[in-house]
Amino acid sequence: VTQMQKAQVVADDPEMVSASVNAVPDMVKAYMNTFETHQDYGWPSMMLIMDSRGMDMPSFEGGYQWYTAALEYSDFGGRYYNNLYYWYTNYNLIRSANAVAGVIPVDTEDNESQYFRAQALAYRAWAYFNLTQMYAWTYAKNPNDLSVPLVLDTNMDETASKGCARATVAEVYDQVFADLDEAIELLGKANNAGVNRKTMAASANLEKTYFNLTAAYAMRARAHLFHTDYNECAEDCRKALELAEAEGLRPYSINELAAPRFNDINDPSYILGIYYDPSSSAARSIASFASFMSAWVSGYAEKGFFRCIGKKLYDEIADSDVRKGWWLNSEGAAPATLPSVYADKISGATIPWAPYAQVKFGAYQNDPSISSYACDLPLIRVEELYLMLAEAEGYSSPANGATTLTNFIKEYRDGSFSFRADSFDNLRDEIWIQRRIELWGEGFAMWDILRLQKPMNRVGSGYISTWCFNIDPNNTVLLYDIPQSEAQRNPLIVNPSHGSEIPTPVPDIKY
Repeated sequence: VTQMQKAQVVADDPEMVSASVNAVPDMVKAYMNTFETHQDYGWPSMMLIMDSRGMDMPSFEGGYQWYTAALEYSDFGGRYYNNLYYWYTNYNLIRSANAVAGVIPVDTEDNESQYFRAQALAYRAWAYFNLTQMYAWTYAKNPNDLSVPLVLDTNMDETASKGCARATVAEVYDQVFADLDEAIELLGKANNAGVNRKTMAASANLEKTYFNLTAAYAMRARAHLFHTDYNECAEDCRKALELAEAEGLRPYSINELAAPRFNDINDPSYILGIYYDPSSSAARSIASFASFMSAWVSGYAEKGFFRCIGKKLYDEIADSDVRKGWWLNSEGAAPATLPSVYADKISGATIPWAPYAQVKFGAYQNDPSISSYACDLPLIRVEELYLMLAEAEGYSSPANGATTLTNFIKEYRDGSFSFRADSFDNLRDEIWIQRRIELWGEGFAMWDILRLQKPMNRVGSGYISTWCFNIDPNNTVLLYDIPQSEAQRNPLIVNPSHGSEIPTPVPDIKY
């Protein structure tokens, strides 16, 4: 298909292209789209899988525990649901993005088409970034490790007929950066002509489900951090923060976090997120993030399968840090700052809430008496930018990185916080702790363990004995195998399995 033919498609049916673009962010929260189990609700389920595989989210075993495979590390193989959900959630989105990119000419001068193509490229980059975190070692560990096939709008037909080989980690990142670079250029051109997510979104609630320049720079900063391009990461963080401030975005304040949050896409902390229409099927289903994460509504958490913070991480949080109130304490008592509408829900629960159970994520409209599973979730927050900037600056100057970190924590989380770094490693370890606290429940746990090449050590964190592991960072059980279905139908796939084995639990230590 020539570029001229692509342009004609857009000219002949612009509404078709617009509908195709709208389908891309919808794939992030695709509901009952793969295997139609209660884990089948899109990326929010992947967030729970990634954090359940980590060492800071203990839960409980039983028939209602849908995330057992992640907690017990039996989900790495190519036939297991968690693995398959992760694969298909991202590749289904990539297919939707390719459908848009494939009909819009690379050199289009139409501003709406530029905006549409940018959405496709930015989300495709987001999905490939997600994939390479779990199907190969990190770039810093082995840039030549085989990652995932790069299926693009330019090779879809060939891939369907002949298959597609696995790209290396370096090649996947090359594509991620190429897509984000072009998306930023196109978003800039469109924005200069008055075409952006504010003017194009069907409603204000949907605006932040699309990329703008702030989100694109932030996403590229994330990719640079994981690619260990620290100077470039810092530059993109600063640009994204500048743009965020200009559009009124900022971190949650200490006062705002005295109550549960992270449930409203219009909050100023959200740069890019997922919106749930309360009338949608996904917002009225027990198969949802709110059901599994929060006991505010009738669901899996409310039946006793709470998501808790690990004891070791909880003990790292200073009493003066507002985030200490994101979880119940060791006695199962609610934080003193918790609004009565939430505290009454806890005290009146039929099944007593567990110690360390989370109250970070709020109820729909901050009212747990409303029976709704609608909980808008962040994909990129302003706070992540500050943490990335501190780490990126710290590579060349640990003191500067420590200053950025300290200023952020003191202003927005804990006025008594202080920290001095004597090395980059020392700084990065402190930032890792802050990321584990700040981004808890948002899907970063497994990625950071792999990125930083840390042991996945649950000892002393409150896990049941059969889920208490201390996994070496070189153990391939931390990664996913290529799905068996992909290996069977794609003749160019090689070495789909790492040959991993379910780890053996280790004795726990009560601190």
